[in-house]
Amino acid sequence: MDNAHYYISRITGILRANPAGMTISEISAGLSMSRNTIGKYIELMFQSGMVDVRSVGKAKIYYLAAKIPLNSLFSYLSIAIIQTDERYQIKNMNISAADFLETKQPQLIGRNILDLLTMQGLKHEMRLKILSADRPPVFASDVELMKSDRKRLVWLTITDVVMFNGTGGHVFVIEDVNDWKEAEEGKTRYHALFHALAAEMEERIFVTTPDLIFTYVNPGYANVHGKDAESFLGDSRSSYCDPHSLHLIKDAVGYVCAKGEPYRTIFSMQECNELRWFDERLFPVPDNKGDVREIIGISRDISGFQEGGSAPVLLSMLMDMLHEAVITTTPAGKVLSWNKGAELMTGYPRDELIGSSALSIITPELNAGRDLVSETVSGIEIVDLKATIRARGGRKKKAFISTSPVSIQGGIISGVCIVIREH
Repeated sequence: MDNAHYYISRITGILRANPAGMTISEISAGLSMSRNTIGKYIELMFQSGMVDVRSVGKAKIYYLAAKIPLNSLFSYLSIAIIQTDERYQIKNMNISAADFLETKQPQLIGRNILDLLTMQGLKHEMRLKILSADRPPVFASDVELMKSDRKRLVWLTITDVVMFNGTGGHVFVIEDVNDWKEAEEGKTRYHALFHALAAEMEERIFVTTPDLIFTYVNPGYANVHGKDAESFLGDSRSSYCDPHSLHLIKDAVGYVCAKGEPYRTIFSMQECNELRWFDERLFPVPDNKGDVREIIGISRDISGFQEGGSAPVLLSMLMDMLHEAVITTTPAGKVLSWNKGAELMTGYPRDELIGSSALSIITPELNAGRDLVSETVSGIEIVDLKATIRARGGRKKKAFISTSPVSIQGGIISGVCIVIREH
């Protein structure tokens, strides 16, 4: 077998020059070698996948196989692959194996792989298991080894093989799974922490998919509906919203998924035959690609003037006394409030406009393509802009428009306030 590389390379060369294929006799004559020698090595090449064969009558035609040489691909793998003889002396390895063993490839040939792994922390008990005659032909286990003075968890697989010359050997596959282990432990840790904190909060905490399917609700959310928290899993949030609030919630979720940013909104919803108001914040949970995989929601019931006594009532009365049109919207432009001044100026009653798009009134088409809501959300405050609005019946009106973002806390923009004065 010492001259195997020489003979195989000679046979490969003549077959490459004759891609249609050759018989053993033709190869023998072309290389001036005996038929027995050619037959021995052509069979070895066939078994290894280097050549294929087809029959033409009684003759067998050998030709180079249209296959990728797997051994050459091993160097492109991140896992370490080491081939040894039956005495565990290294015969071949890929680049990743040399990197893992922190030794140059030529210096590893002939060395005992178990000795090298023992130097890296392989325990005596594991070495005995590997050497045991009762060990199965394919053996796998997780072990801790030292690499660059750091302990790493690796997945070690050992396979017994038979070489082409009939002798035994082994293939070691070493995969570093330490980062995966730490990531899984961190995920478990934060999962437990989130659940513990959410269970202690009075606010309604929930997690949904972008399609509004619940993957978690805290006891505060479940208790309102008189159900067990586990029973929500797999349910759609749309089953717990009225049509008006569902429209706003879907817009909010769409914003979070599209922008990958938190979103805050205030909306009303019929719940238990009672109209209630909610201050809701949504936070994206991205995957490794940055796509939003889940959404964490924190919903606070602000009905009953808990946050300001009678101030909301007074503010509402003052707004209705103004001649100017005062409109509040979500960051996506959905109308949340609409005072009497807006009703008089546009001709639309508030019940007809709540939940619809403010851009149907302040249309970009009539204002040089400008989306005044989006501009405000992006940080541009608009003061007394000469604009055109569309009133009921398609009538156009000249007006001055001012806008400002509404941010309740944390710098998160939860809405836009629009003031319109007639020209």
